[in-house]
Amino acid sequence: MSHVSGPELVVGIIPANARLGVGFERLQLIVTDRRIVVVHKSKKGAGGLASILILGSHTGAFADPDKPPLGLERKNRFQKVDVEKVLASNKDNFDIRYSEMISVELDDGPDATGISLVTSEDKFEFFTSAEARKVSDLLKDHLGSKLVTRKPVRR
Repeated sequence: MSHVSGPELVVGIIPANARLGVGFERLQLIVTDRRIVVVHKSKKGAGGLASILILGSHTGAFADPDKPPLGLERKNRFQKVDVEKVLASNKDNFDIRYSEMISVELDDGPDATGISLVTSEDKFEFFTSAEARKVSDLLKDHLGSKLVTRKPVRR
């Protein structure tokens, strides 16, 4: 498995979205000292809207604006997360080890932070409302020069 001994430590959790053909998918990116685990939460779009109409509720799929965001500010809460159980809880969940990452670009946009993660096999695009600086702080110790933050050019 890993050459790192001891328990895997959760550094933080980034609430994120990924665009789909129609709509988007809500995700959580669990940042550990060894990897990033991508956790699938819910899909929104044509199918998501239909389920809201049929079920008569949104089952927590939309964030409550009065509720403080989880993730970056409250990372201590997640230190006891069993990453292997989370990974196994959904067949679509997967992990990406830092050693597999070729580059990670953070786009510090006005409304969202874009995260482009490139491995030798895939490219992943995520969006988060978390500030680029805070996302960078979570990742920089593990990625070093592979991590680049870009600010948009203002016209």
